[in-house]
Amino acid sequence: MKSKGIYIFISNPYRKKVEFNVKCCKGKYAYGGENMLKSYNELTDIQQENVNYYLDQADGHRLNYLHKDFGVIRGRSNAVFRENIIHGLMMETIPFPDFLQWLSHVHLEGNNTFFVYEPIEEKCLNKIEDLDKMYTKTKEKITPLYDINKDHLNEIKLVDVKKDGQKNQLIFTIAAPAQVQVKRVESGQYELRKHVYLAYFIVDFDLRSIILLMHPTQGLASIYGEIRKREIDEVTWIILHYFTENILKFTLKEPEWIVSALAKISEEYFYHNNPIIEDKKENFSESLISELLLTLQEFDPTLKREDTLLRLERGLESLYESELIVIHKRIEKDLSFNIFLQQADRGATQFKANTRGKALGHAEAGEFIRLMWENGDIFNVGLIHIESGKEYPYIVKKTDKYYSFKKYNTSVTEKEVVDNVLRKLNEYKQNVETPTDFSGVEEIGYRTNDSQA
Repeated sequence: MKSKGIYIFISNPYRKKVEFNVKCCKGKYAYGGENMLKSYNELTDIQQENVNYYLDQADGHRLNYLHKDFGVIRGRSNAVFRENIIHGLMMETIPFPDFLQWLSHVHLEGNNTFFVYEPIEEKCLNKIEDLDKMYTKTKEKITPLYDINKDHLNEIKLVDVKKDGQKNQLIFTIAAPAQVQVKRVESGQYELRKHVYLAYFIVDFDLRSIILLMHPTQGLASIYGEIRKREIDEVTWIILHYFTENILKFTLKEPEWIVSALAKISEEYFYHNNPIIEDKKENFSESLISELLLTLQEFDPTLKREDTLLRLERGLESLYESELIVIHKRIEKDLSFNIFLQQADRGATQFKANTRGKALGHAEAGEFIRLMWENGDIFNVGLIHIESGKEYPYIVKKTDKYYSFKKYNTSVTEKEVVDNVLRKLNEYKQNVETPTDFSGVEEIGYRTNDSQA
């Protein structure tokens, strides 16, 4: 059903008529800078071409925000949708400052990888009033997207900052000169073309973290001269360096707590939650395990080392528990996360589901996971966050500088989902975090070769 309003048909060189719903809406985006243009009609031809370059990258998910907020008619295709948006701007039924902020977030939601950095200087994100100071200070540094041209951009620019007072967040949009590899239709050969890469920083004063969101651009070859060989991780440092030099100076702290948090999540996921099993297991440990170990030593006197006996004890308890689970069954419980992948020993040992992004079965996988935790550090864990009945699978990876979430499928992920995932994980952090060892802290700066990454 069409929303109420006045419908106007406007001629344009692309179609005979464009239908647009003139709907009264109040602006909901704040866009800074006294020198910002206030109307699309003030743009030069070149500035309009720049706007079209970013608008062409907006998918249906992103375009629908303007339908929801300002009543823009979707049209028969995304191309028609975009035409309707341009005419809405020309008629000033879409506030131009609101549009610019919407446009700067064209890749904020998608199949993004996000990297979470924790500053050792917690005081830099300690006071909520600092959020307003940072916002006021940085919004005057904005270069609007209509002045960012892919062929002439030669340095990294800040193109937007948005304040979310409800979540105590600032969202920064960074534009960087880049290159993408494109296959030519006529020859089938690949060529490099100039591109503007948009990255996003979320400064979260509640989590006291800085989150970098990186869009997986097809054919991305380099960012600001830094070559991307395989993973997007290889070019994050160049964006991070700009941020620390121009927006917020901080020192990286190793997120050591994440290992304990992931262990706790694994333990919860594979725990049976059955008091009958727990009682029998406890009785077995207290009444029989010592006798069984003595029997084994009588059978083989070489089984006398303390570490050998400890492994035998844990193995017997684990075997007995596994059989009890088969007999008495698990009691299901609502969990923060499900698990579908764990990797250890630099990937040499791993267990994962047979299908992409589906949770592991408890009985089949529990013993594998226990062995992996005992014999090597888990450094990749696949977590599934469930929201509104929809599953969002991520690979969580820890390094000595950050931890990251890489989407395990190609579905769009709303920013709200990212926020909820990090807040759920932060609850585990509060439970497991211990006093931080400040050794090994690294100041962010330019590196001269890959060995310094």
